[in-house]
Amino acid sequence: MSDHQTSSRTTGPTAAQRKRARDEAATWYAKMHGKVTHREVTAFFAWRADSLNDAAYSHIETLAQGVREVAGDPRIQAIGQDLQARRRRRGGALALLTRRPGPWITGLGLAAAAVLAGALLTTQPFGQTYRTTVGERRVVALADGSTIELNTDSQVRVRLSRERRAITLDRGQALFAVAHDTARPFIVTAGDTAVRAVGTRFEVYRTGTAVRVILAEGQVSVTQAHAPAATMMRAGTRLDLGGKAPARPVAIDVAAATGWTDGRLTFQDTPLAQAVIEANRYSRRKVVLGPGAPADERVSAIFNAGDTTAFVNGVSKLLDLQSTARPDGTIELTGVDRPVAPKS
Repeated sequence: MSDHQTSSRTTGPTAAQRKRARDEAATWYAKMHGKVTHREVTAFFAWRADSLNDAAYSHIETLAQGVREVAGDPRIQAIGQDLQARRRRRGGALALLTRRPGPWITGLGLAAAAVLAGALLTTQPFGQTYRTTVGERRVVALADGSTIELNTDSQVRVRLSRERRAITLDRGQALFAVAHDTARPFIVTAGDTAVRAVGTRFEVYRTGTAVRVILAEGQVSVTQAHAPAATMMRAGTRLDLGGKAPARPVAIDVAAATGWTDGRLTFQDTPLAQAVIEANRYSRRKVVLGPGAPADERVSAIFNAGDTTAFVNGVSKLLDLQSTARPDGTIELTGVDRPVAPKS
């Protein structure tokens, strides 16, 4: 156990311990945005398991995202030009912030980024945008104490005000752990669907016009633009919206449904075609169904998200399929030809 973990039980971390965590976070941020080894990744997660380190790293991510989102703002360009001029006068001591954020966010560059992002976030009318790429997962800590866990290829926009906490899910999937605040409802909008909560934990998954809501803890109300009334959900249920039939919550295994937060894909009696679509979300190496592949055949298995090879091998054994790599890199699953039994 580290020294600041011990002291935090009584008096909290000291200023020196907080500064050390910030410095280490800046170093890790630069390292994790370059080429890293498996050993370095393991060491990073071990370092971030400490709550003080995790908070420092989350703060670094928020600052970097703020700079990244407003890098094209004319005000930033002007500030950046001024910083560049000052850097030349002082012999290059200041970092140029108009470049793309990355390994430069260390030392004085980080301090400047913090001031810059903090000032701009108070003036941006649409708040902040957070996104992930294919195969990436990310946890965002909000100023109100809530967290958003973004799944692969997802994007949310966040705006916190005195009256409400407004989140827009533009695409993909996110799990929200909402800090209790009765004065400011937490509202997630996905298309024409709005999910309202005060203090709870729930997931929203948006694909085109279809929206799925999973409630892990607490209660939420779900409304649609043309629905006559809101639908109340209780913990342990899922609500699928966007179909022709009226939406009704159904009981589910929440741990299995939200297994992606631990890097798992859990299929329970899932049609093969749907399992392929889900697996493809996490990798740029895609799987396609070819001739003879039973699209409606059911799959029940657990795979690591993004491990395309394990998925292909697993479903091939389960359903007696053959896999073939195409020239473009995709993997085709086809049915295995079986000899025709002779007529008696």
